[in-house]
Amino acid sequence: MTKELQYVFANERLVNDSLRVALEERNGTTRIELLLEMLGKNIQCDRICIFEGERGSFVDNTFEWCAEGISSKKEFLQKVPFYVAEQRYTDFSTQNHIVIENVESIKEKEPLTYKYLKSKSINSLVIAPLKIGGEIIGFFCVDNPSEKSMYDITYIVEIVAHFIAALLERKTLIDRLESLSYRDSLTGLNNRHALNEAIQNKENLKNVGIIFCDTIGLKYINDTLGHKAGDELLIRTSKCLQSTFRKNDIFRIGGDEFLVFSYDINENIFFERVESLQEKMKEYNVNMSLGAIWKPEITNVEHAITEADALMYENKRAYYASCKMKV
Repeated sequence: MTKELQYVFANERLVNDSLRVALEERNGTTRIELLLEMLGKNIQCDRICIFEGERGSFVDNTFEWCAEGISSKKEFLQKVPFYVAEQRYTDFSTQNHIVIENVESIKEKEPLTYKYLKSKSINSLVIAPLKIGGEIIGFFCVDNPSEKSMYDITYIVEIVAHFIAALLERKTLIDRLESLSYRDSLTGLNNRHALNEAIQNKENLKNVGIIFCDTIGLKYINDTLGHKAGDELLIRTSKCLQSTFRKNDIFRIGGDEFLVFSYDINENIFFERVESLQEKMKEYNVNMSLGAIWKPEITNVEHAITEADALMYENKRAYYASCKMKV
């Protein structure tokens, strides 16, 4: 067998083994991370990364593998201006991969790109486009490969780029489906399904604050002004809650009902926020009946939520009694 055939078979084996290991993982993010790790351990380079971004938009470094002793640059490669990658996107229309042996070679032609790459200690790179349906969604990049492997790895980079694009597309689809499953479509808050998932098997939670919220007047507004006005009220309610509590701690659990579930929160801070929420209702033109409780420890989350619900109902009944209306 010739050395050339041996090289081809070795590359194919590397790609196949990397994909096999990655595809055995169910989580989309971990799957891609494993793929990069497998490749990185077999390619002589400093760093392997994936950038996502369509033509004309910012480009983000979404996945990264670094060799031992090489510091991560992912944090500093977010919202990269498109001009840095613009020439690459142009090249991708006619080339399946790009090799830059020395960034000094683009210093005169692409001064801004050169300056950006040098600032990140990138001296050479091999790049392949990530395409879905013929559209470029980003690129797969190997930073500072050894001179010996620079051209040898182009075959691997091209093949893997096709699989990465497919994995990213699948991950995006799954993320969207999960978002639909766990997010309320009107307010963008977590829904009841997300709440059930969040509290499932949760025991012995410490310093927990719970607020059961009922949006007063929703039925009246729906009946008199229409459901669009009712939806606007619910959106204002969600924004009012988010002005005081973290979005991930807020759940829309019914038509007019919301729940705030905060743990590891100091009692005084929690009730200060409850008071702030009450004050902000006027600002957002909403009225909510609140049932707020704080516990140093909770062993049964459902019981605690029921307690907050009961307190909310008592406050709601008192409010309507003062207005001489039925609950």
